[in-house]
Amino acid sequence: MARVTCPNCEAKAIVTSRDKQSTHVVTLYCSCSNTRECGATFRVTQSFDHFINPPCKSTAQIAAGLIKNLPREQQLELLGFNQ
Repeated sequence: MARVTCPNCEAKAIVTSRDKQSTHVVTLYCSCSNTRECGATFRVTQSFDHFINPPCKSTAQIAAGLIKNLPREQQLELLGFNQ
């Protein structure tokens, strides 16, 4: 997980608790570690956006689905059986 910084003084913040909103969204309750000069407490919403590079299993599943839609001869050619 990425470091959380205080939106007021930009010091490192400590996550004191978290509340899962959904599969891809979580609310983090934080407190600033700069207690002498700031001491703010705040809430951060963290969410998953999208894959930049999908997991290998997903990529293989996508490829298998595409290959299944090809004519049999093209499938064999891609697999190296029709040379």
